[in-house]
Formats: sequence, C-alpha cells, structure tokens
Amino acid sequence: MYNTDIPTQAELPSSGQLLRSTAIALVTAIVLLVTVVLPSEYAIDSTGIGKALGLTEMGEIKAELAAEAEADAKADREQAAPQPASGQ
Repeated sequence: MYNTDIPTQAELPSSGQLLRSTAIALVTAIVLLVTVVLPSEYAIDSTGIGKALGLTEMGEIKAELAAEAEADAKADREQAAPQPASGQ
C-alpha cells in the first residue's frame, strides 16, 4: 500500500532542532505540572496560580474525599474482623 514518499535528508529536522524542541517540551511539561496538575490533584500550590484559578480547592476536596474513603475502609475492615472471645 502506498501512503507517502520517504522524506529527503533536507526535509528532516537537524539534531539541534530536535534538541531545542525536546527542551521546549520538557519546560512546558514542568510548568504545567507545577501550575495545573499539582494544585488540582494534590493541593500543592507553590506558585499561587492554582489558588487564583481555583485548582487548589479541587485538590483539597480530593484529599478530603480520599481521607474519608480511607477512614470508611478502615471501619469496614474493623467490622469484618472477627472479635476475640471475651473472658470465659
């Protein structure tokens, strides 16, 4: 099946262009991690941007829900565990 022609050497990016693109992508990923992902997922807002955008509140809610779920799971495990026989 014929899809496209093989690109010529002149059409391919140089090593410098690839390194620059990789560096730009890495910096962008780090900025997004610090400004969006950490505040919204883990309520970690070192820059203050998450609070301004309302993302920190989302992270705090998620953390509260996770703590409640852990407490519920612990209570369920304690109820399901057999109770030791008392003083006979």
